[in-house]
Amino acid sequence: MLFPWPDIEHITVALLVFIRISAMLILLPVLGHQLVPAQVKAGLIVLLTLLIYPLVQDKVTLIPLEPFAFAAIAIQEMLIAGAIALFAQITFAATQFAGQLMSFQMGMTVANVFDPITRSQQSVISQLALTLAMLLWVSAGAHHIFIHAMIDSFTLFPIDQPWSFPGLLSLTDAAANMFVLALKMAAPIMLLLTFIYIALGLVSRAVPQIQVFFVSFPLTVGLGLLTFGLGMPAFVYLISDAFTDLSIRVPLFMRHLSGV
Repeated sequence: MLFPWPDIEHITVALLVFIRISAMLILLPVLGHQLVPAQVKAGLIVLLTLLIYPLVQDKVTLIPLEPFAFAAIAIQEMLIAGAIALFAQITFAATQFAGQLMSFQMGMTVANVFDPITRSQQSVISQLALTLAMLLWVSAGAHHIFIHAMIDSFTLFPIDQPWSFPGLLSLTDAAANMFVLALKMAAPIMLLLTFIYIALGLVSRAVPQIQVFFVSFPLTVGLGLLTFGLGMPAFVYLISDAFTDLSIRVPLFMRHLSGV
């Protein structure tokens, strides 16, 4: 026989590699998007599994074949993949949160559209910011960072190897940075419209005959959209810088998770 039938240990290792790769690709923002055909996702997962498996098959210890032990290892693989992919999700969540803050400040929270990712109603500004972040994700090649991280993860913490729980504290720092990034992106509109609301309140007290409510809505929406358009270069810079920063944060998190 030219190609001998693989034994059960090799099949088990290949299956665990497949589980880690598939979990990460499904959880990544753009590659795991619902608009990406399932055939494309499945083909990419199988291709990466075939490429990565020969690199890691000699680094795996004996895998227990008991159902409960194998299920525990499979869950651990999915948790590792989810923790790494969470860094990308946090960056997109910051963009979406900034859009929600801007929409609330502009008074456009009623103008919502259906978001197929979260299966909930999101504001128009939030969807615009999220779409812009997806385009910057592809143009910056940020998905390459996570593909490299997925390959390196099998070296830093091979299958069925313990990983350091204190390393998960890096996720709390990333979550804190999410709010900081969101406030940086929404700060110009929030500051401008806060001053506009103060000015309108003073005008309402000085000249009660003016219907401030009818004046404020088109004024805040118009100035908010104008500020968002003028501040688009800074908005793009902040998102691009966050994606570039992932090339440092993700490997550092993986080293902490491996206990190095």
